[in-house]
Amino acid sequence: MRGEDGRRASVPVEAALLAAIAIIVIPIAWGTMLAFQPNRAIVNPDWDFSMWLGNFESLFAPGEPFLNQLLNSVLITVGTVVLCLVIGSAAGYALSKLNPPRWITLPALVLAAFIPMVPPMTLVPGMYLQMGALGLLNTIGGLVLLNTVLNLPFAALLMKSYFDGVPDELREAALVDGASEVRAFFRVVLPIVRPGMAAVAIFTAIMAWNEFLIGLTMTAGGRTAPLTVGIASLVQPYEVTWGQMAAAGAVAAVPIIVLAIIANRQIVAGLTTGAVKG
Repeated sequence: MRGEDGRRASVPVEAALLAAIAIIVIPIAWGTMLAFQPNRAIVNPDWDFSMWLGNFESLFAPGEPFLNQLLNSVLITVGTVVLCLVIGSAAGYALSKLNPPRWITLPALVLAAFIPMVPPMTLVPGMYLQMGALGLLNTIGGLVLLNTVLNLPFAALLMKSYFDGVPDELREAALVDGASEVRAFFRVVLPIVRPGMAAVAIFTAIMAWNEFLIGLTMTAGGRTAPLTVGIASLVQPYEVTWGQMAAAGAVAAVPIIVLAIIANRQIVAGLTTGAVKG
């Protein structure tokens, strides 16, 4: 009876999981299929499926800005991840292990909690004026800087939680053996939280890759814009190129999917860090 009861209890759970998977997978599969269809076939009420690469050829045709926008997004994402990992790891280590005074930690934690709650649109005017004064409008460096500002609080707090899970005895033993604080950080503590760094990197990469508002307001479009802005520009006042939008969406999804597959084991290990207490 226990086995039957367990089986009966699991059927609704399995059905719910299958429904959730279908809700997620069907739109992705449908969009991918539309990427290989001409626009006339997409808007045609009659079903006419045929494999066609014209949407991808038009996106990557010479003179089109899509390839530049794709490279812009790659550079923005890589730069944001590197800065968030470097600064976030140092900040998380300091907050977790160095016991800074409260007049430093309290404002830092309040600011880290406040920035994610503020709608980004309210920050755009001030950021636009500041980027203009620094000469960083329409530049990759400016977009990297702004994406770092928006994602750094999350990265720092998450890294602090991973450093909290490292026993203090390891750091103290390294210091007793004559290692400096910097050496103890790089050689002893940081390798232990490598799975957490992978988790922070993938989440930061997703946020930077999918960011739209900053790219829209801080660039003039065209070859200076990131990929998300380029996809939105395919919606014209008198025409919507559905096939090219689907093809661009398929191309945009590939890097994040590949990154998630490569870092899957590290992400799972990072997310479960601290779940089991010794």
